[in-house]
Amino acid sequence: MAHRTESTAPFHRSVVLQRANDLLPEYRAAITGIVPEAGFGGVWESEMLLFFAAVKPYAPKQILESGRGRGKSTSILARCFPQAQIISVELDSSGPNAVEAEEKLKLYRNVTLLSGDSGKVLPRYLQSGDAVLIDGPKDFNAVGLALQLLRTELPCLVFMHDFPPENPARKFVADHWPEAFFGDDPSFQHFRSLDDERDPFLGKRARGYGTFACLPPELPAPYGRLHRQLLLARLTARLRFPRASS
Repeated sequence: MAHRTESTAPFHRSVVLQRANDLLPEYRAAITGIVPEAGFGGVWESEMLLFFAAVKPYAPKQILESGRGRGKSTSILARCFPQAQIISVELDSSGPNAVEAEEKLKLYRNVTLLSGDSGKVLPRYLQSGDAVLIDGPKDFNAVGLALQLLRTELPCLVFMHDFPPENPARKFVADHWPEAFFGDDPSFQHFRSLDDERDPFLGKRARGYGTFACLPPELPAPYGRLHRQLLLARLTARLRFPRASS
């Protein structure tokens, strides 16, 4: 595999950190006017900055998102990547969150809303150079979907949300992806001022950060080996932590 130079967007925590600092004014301007959605969960603005900084140099023509909630992260993708087509997949398209998301996202011509199982839908739409944001499914199921997509060698990057330190699926990523990094790395913490600026519940904030697991485009080992290791890790976690191994 050819050596990846800085001009071809290296995937490294320190490089993404510097890029996030450089892009902060552009990002802040892009998200102005987006409803913060404080109290409803989802991906924080500071976390989406990390995605923006990591993905922008690849200039993807398409971004795949699974799990859009009330549509805030989808709105940020649409504004930060106006030249890209955003394909957003939601499992449940009948709930109140889905209705809210559809209402706000109809403003964006570069957003396509789909419903269904992301494990089946995303592979059908995946194209070369796509960036992928997985916010559903969760945990080991998210890792399984990421593996399924990365084995094609098509994505430029894959991000998975809700990987806090105690998560067994996060341990699997940390143990098997040497080049992966996580959004709660101390070097990224100063970007949380973005959330404080926009959070009307600041001072009595109840929810924490979901944390991105950030995966490079190259698998660290053959797919078959990683898949077997994932099955073993899932089984082990199910025996030790039944509630955390779904």
